[in-house]
Amino acid sequence: MYSAFFNIFLGLLFQLNFYAFKGIDILPDIIGYYFIYKGLKNLTTENQFFTMANKLVLPLLMLSIVKIYNFQYHQDLLLSISLGLDIIKIIIFALNMYLIYNLCQGAMKVAESINDDYLERTIGQRLYLFLGIAGFLLVLSIFSLLPFAGVVTAMQFIFTIIYFAYILVFLIMAAGIYNLYIELSPSRVKTVKAKAGGKSSKSKRKR
Repeated sequence: MYSAFFNIFLGLLFQLNFYAFKGIDILPDIIGYYFIYKGLKNLTTENQFFTMANKLVLPLLMLSIVKIYNFQYHQDLLLSISLGLDIIKIIIFALNMYLIYNLCQGAMKVAESINDDYLERTIGQRLYLFLGIAGFLLVLSIFSLLPFAGVVTAMQFIFTIIYFAYILVFLIMAAGIYNLYIELSPSRVKTVKAKAGGKSSKSKRKR
């Protein structure tokens, strides 16, 4: 099961957008959703949150095709389809928030099952911090579609700051999933069991 969380961690990293080569995303979301789907195949029986995440990831994989290319490099084409693309991207963003919510809630359940209260609490705190920043970014994105050019221009600075904050909390949140992967790794589990066994034997000797 532990390797599934590494796939999910990799998949989350591919959600970050870095455009190069005149508009091509060098970390395509579609590959990220594939990694998440691959990880969820071994987790759907763990709890209902992973089951829900599994239902979301394939539709998101299909929708994410529109994000592979940044159409801002072709303004003539952008004028005719920009509104439709922006709406699709906002829908993807909202669904992705719900996907991440279910992934982290599922991870918290797993942390609870191994009695790791600290990791369970940490993942939860990072999740709600992420949802707060992402929710604000979602609202700003919706407002940007409204026909108020002056408002949109004034919001650009705020949008940029919130976007950088979003990237930061996204990475922090993804690190929580990676920490769970580390905790579940066989070498880590053996170390914990060995320590527990040592304490048990010492207590027996004391008796």
